[in-house]
Amino acid sequence: MNKISEKKVKELIEELTKLSSLKDSKRKISYWYSQKQNVVNSENLSTDLIKEFLDLYNSLKKKSGRVESVETDDRAITNVERDEDGLIQYYTFEIYRKDSPTLIGKLDRKEMETIYRLYTIYGANLTQKIVSREFPEYTFVEFKRILRAFNIYKANSEFAPHIIEERSEEELINLHNQNKENNVLRRIEKDQLVEANKLINKLAKENLELKKNTGDFHFIEDVEIKPFKIKEKYDTHKDLILHLSDIHVGAKCNSGSLYENNWNEEELERRLSRIVDLIEDSFGILDTIVINMLGDYLDGMDNQTARRDHFMPQNMDNREQFNVFIRQMLMFVGKLSNYCSRIIIYAVPEGNHGGTADYMAIKALEYITTKKFPDIKFNVFEKYYGYYKFNNESYVLHHGKDGQFMKKPMPLNLNDSASVMIRDWLDTEGIYESNVHIIKGDLHSNNLNSCRKFDYRNVLSLFGNSDYSMMNYPTNSYGISYDFFINGFRTIGTFENF
Repeated sequence: MNKISEKKVKELIEELTKLSSLKDSKRKISYWYSQKQNVVNSENLSTDLIKEFLDLYNSLKKKSGRVESVETDDRAITNVERDEDGLIQYYTFEIYRKDSPTLIGKLDRKEMETIYRLYTIYGANLTQKIVSREFPEYTFVEFKRILRAFNIYKANSEFAPHIIEERSEEELINLHNQNKENNVLRRIEKDQLVEANKLINKLAKENLELKKNTGDFHFIEDVEIKPFKIKEKYDTHKDLILHLSDIHVGAKCNSGSLYENNWNEEELERRLSRIVDLIEDSFGILDTIVINMLGDYLDGMDNQTARRDHFMPQNMDNREQFNVFIRQMLMFVGKLSNYCSRIIIYAVPEGNHGGTADYMAIKALEYITTKKFPDIKFNVFEKYYGYYKFNNESYVLHHGKDGQFMKKPMPLNLNDSASVMIRDWLDTEGIYESNVHIIKGDLHSNNLNSCRKFDYRNVLSLFGNSDYSMMNYPTNSYGISYDFFINGFRTIGTFENF
């Protein structure tokens, strides 16, 4: 941690005050930038002194028209999106970068609150690197650019702009005191953990000494003690396969539907984030996560399915469906990467709703994901069936109905016709193993049939019930189906209605 004396800072403030602009200074811009870094990173200065220096520095830098040498952005445009009551809902940004695509995105209220609460000196005063871990969808460099675009500095208030707009002065003071109390409690918990670790180490040493001295107790030498081994955590190998199907981005359930299903981007983000939480709570840190993408990523095009034979209610146009799908899947993959050593993605090309739009969306996701996360292996199958092997198990993926030729979907329960179709394809591909798992979506149901050659599994839809399925079939849960492997042994399950 760089340190700078209070006397030195006051001298710098006096020098800055005398300057009409930075270009009149005999010192280079790099000097002032380095001094600014020393000031904001120092722990021995008062917040008022830091704020006074930063205000002068930013004001004079703006007048001079100069930018810091570390800046690589040509310019940035930020804005706020408000609801019908005038309240801020989102903060949008477009950051133009030299020799790179424009960085476009938005932060919701909770995300902006997290940045201010964790980064500013009035909040938790964490470093940019630590705070950036809360936003895995952005690289560290991208996160720093977002902070600069919104003019978020260490000396800012700990409250996001919408909180300052919507709270009274008294409420802000109470909220500040509450945040301060929480920070103190977190510090106490950390100290207690340190003390507990010290005690554990002490007891371990005492236990070792006792074991060394057991030879003095001759009277227990005749007791037979069978050796045993406690398997440590690192001896356990854990993998997870997620069957993510029928997301139907853009689908809409009309008012007055038999069952409520409010499906929009916010709900999609909530469900995907909740899946990550459930994985952490249920399985902890994993070695590998495989994601099977099983089609109907989008609800359709121009309010119609791929076959263009009937209209459906939708709450997004074609572009919105595409952008929401890409944005939310990148967020999902980014969060999952914190809980495993590697991620592998297998994707069928389309479903009967999304059709060609599905194919374009999943191919775009493949390109963006592998650029953003180079360690992720991403495979999009080009044909109706896709096949891969994992942990000595064989998986065959398909949606359950194509976008053009199939008269009827593959059934919920395996029948003779579907069995013959699957067996013919397996024989053609030379797949003769006995542990083949046929995984499909389409029917928004969790169901398993087995025969000698393979098992046949329908998996849940993340979207859940549409108006059509509500009125024609028994109601189903929304959720995600999975296969969990521990030391190579497989078990299957679901996360439902979370």
